[in-house]
Amino acid sequence: MKKFVKNILNAFNYSLIKTPTLKGLLRDQIKAKELDFIFSYPTNISANYVKFKDKSKSQIKQDLFVLAELGFKYDGFFVEFGATDGVSMSNSFLLEKEFNWNGILAEPGKCWHKALEKNRSVAIEKDCVWYKTGETLKFQEADSSTLSTIAGFGDTDQHSKTRDKAKEYTVTTISFNDLLSKYNAPNIIDYLSIDTEGSEFVILESLNFDDYKFRVITVEHNYTNLRYNVFNLLTSKGYKRVHKNHSLFDDWYVLED
Repeated sequence: MKKFVKNILNAFNYSLIKTPTLKGLLRDQIKAKELDFIFSYPTNISANYVKFKDKSKSQIKQDLFVLAELGFKYDGFFVEFGATDGVSMSNSFLLEKEFNWNGILAEPGKCWHKALEKNRSVAIEKDCVWYKTGETLKFQEADSSTLSTIAGFGDTDQHSKTRDKAKEYTVTTISFNDLLSKYNAPNIIDYLSIDTEGSEFVILESLNFDDYKFRVITVEHNYTNLRYNVFNLLTSKGYKRVHKNHSLFDDWYVLED
C-alpha cells in the first residue's frame, strides 16, 4: 500500500515525508512568516521585537504587533475583553508590566476572577461587556475556560463541541460605551483587544465611534462569517486591516491617518 501511495505521489512530483520532518518544515514556515513580519518594520522596531519576543504572553504575538505599530511606546492605554487570568495568552500583560501601560480588563468568567485580581493591577470589570447595560444573560463557562462565552454565541466556530458540557450561570451586562465612561478611558485609546468567542461584532457595532477611537485593534474571528461584518464595520470607521497573512484567527487593524 505504501509503495502504491509513493508511486501516485511521484507521478505528481510529490513524496512522502516523516511526521517529525513535516513538523520541522511547518515550524520553519512559521518562523519565515514571522521574520517577514518583523522586517516589515524599521530596524529599531525589529530589534525591539526580538528583544522582547520571549516576554510575550500573547498567543500569536499580538502584544508585540501593538508595540511595533506604536514604536514600543511607554505609558499607553489598553482595553482588553476576554482577559482570563490576565497572564495566559494575554495581549496586554507585557504592555502593563514592561511598558507601564494602564487600562481596563473585562472578564465575566467567574473561574478567572481570583487569579486575574492577583496577576494584574489595572481596572477589572467583572460584568459582561455587551451592547446594552443592565441585562441578565446566560454565560457558558466551558471546560476549556478560554472558550467560555455568552450562550448562543459559541455555536459557529470549530470549538462549538467543546462548549456542549459548559457550566452555565447568569451574568449582568455593561455596554461598551458605559464601560469606557465608568473607568474614564481617554477618547483616543492606544489598543483594543477583543476576544469574546463570538460576540465581538455585536459589541463593536454598539460603540460610539465619534466619542472613542483606537490606534490599534485586534479582534478574534475564528474564521467565522462574522469576520466580514467586523471588517465592513471597522473599515467604514476609518480602520485598515493589516498583516492579514500573519494574524491567522485574528484580524488586526490600525487607525488610518
